[in-house]
Amino acid sequence: MKMNFFKTAIMSLMLVCGVSVANAQMPGGQMPSPEEMAKMQADQMKQTVNLNDDQYNKVLVVYKESGEKMRKAFEGGQPDFSKFGEIQEEQNKKFKEILTAEQYKKWDEHQQQMRQQWGGGGF
Repeated sequence: MKMNFFKTAIMSLMLVCGVSVANAQMPGGQMPSPEEMAKMQADQMKQTVNLNDDQYNKVLVVYKESGEKMRKAFEGGQPDFSKFGEIQEEQNKKFKEILTAEQYKKWDEHQQQMRQQWGGGGF
């Protein structure tokens, strides 16, 4: 069960990062900065669940914090995969506090659909 969660968490993180990068590479093929990435992710959530301005600002902070933690997990050339599930759990916990129950359900369903599209549904 724990391995199943671990695989799902990694796929979720890869999905969040991968979709954002695929949709938002800068001119010349440059990767977006962590701040730009957080903004793109928050923009996606705003569009998906209709965030108000206060929620948007809080979600943006969560994505920035998660992005910084992800960056640290990748430092040193060897990613610390054990951190990914923890980062995802913490991020989801904060989203549950920010979003209404209906918004969170819609966001969770959206994430599941994205995992299915990217082949992560079988984990």
